Amino acid sequence: MAGRPVRHGAFVPQGWKLEYLGVDAATAWSTTVDFARHAEELGYDHVWVYDHVETVPRRERTHTFEAFTTLAALSQRTERVELGQLVTCVGYRNVGLLAKEAAGIDVMSGGRLILGLGAGWYEREYQAYGWTYPGDRDRLAMLDEALEVIPRLWSEETVDFDGRFVRLDGAYCEPQPLRAPRPPLLVGGGGERVTLRIAARHADATNWQVGLEAFVRKSGLLARYCEEIGRDPASVVRTHGPDCLVVESEADLRRWLDSPDGGHLWGRVGHDEYLADNLVGTVEQVAEKAAAFVEAGCAEFILWFRDAPGHDSLTAWMQDVVPLLPRTTPG
Repeated sequence: MAGRPVRHGAFVPQGWKLEYLGVDAATAWSTTVDFARHAEELGYDHVWVYDHVETVPRRERTHTFEAFTTLAALSQRTERVELGQLVTCVGYRNVGLLAKEAAGIDVMSGGRLILGLGAGWYEREYQAYGWTYPGDRDRLAMLDEALEVIPRLWSEETVDFDGRFVRLDGAYCEPQPLRAPRPPLLVGGGGERVTLRIAARHADATNWQVGLEAFVRKSGLLARYCEEIGRDPASVVRTHGPDCLVVESEADLRRWLDSPDGGHLWGRVGHDEYLADNLVGTVEQVAEKAAAFVEAGCAEFILWFRDAPGHDSLTAWMQDVVPLLPRTTPG
């Protein structure tokens, strides 16, 4: 069996990681648009946003552009790149409305939507906006129901559904998406007992922001769960969403790691662990780490560039790193 072509995606800056501190709103938005258009010009296959409304690693009263309004706007400022969220928090919106919003963006973009879905995790954000934060089991059950019903809303004339969390009474979703047979569904999260089984049932793609060893383990578990239900494991695209920073020298890397902005954004891991789990380093170092993920079956990268909204690493990835990578996953 032939391998999958390796594809490349970039998060656009939207303020969630404090990159717009001290920048006025109009300048921040124009910077987001410019970044997305530059990614398209460089040849990226898709651009992405986070589905968050408050900042990390600390709460700040600064710009954080909302995911779906951002994508709706970018659908009119780009022409080719696909548009995704990593990932939509299933508890933030009524599921029927979410399906309709996603379908609308697919139509507005000419069929370029990827719908990412996850159970949600940022409890302080739930609290701030008055959303109920259920326990892990219930959040995952909500995710499972949403993944079951959204494709029906995109394809059936009317939908009835009486789940624990999702209830629809003759609902219809017009316009339906343009993309055939439907927009891809990406499931985010690597929980090995429940989330990966949900992905095996519903996902066209998965995303795990983990190191190589964990990526290999989760990929193997996903394959096993697919086989248990009679699904071809190769039908689920494995994607990886690490930090990325491309520097010119080892000395530059060490200076960055020791700077106030360097290393892991949340500061929970040491430099060595951070470097092992993320695509950060010189061109050669980044390419070596990325190639190992491709050999492990990663078909798509979705990268958060640590020097965003600058374009240096965004450009270096496509122009310097990608030529050193395999073009396809192993067959």
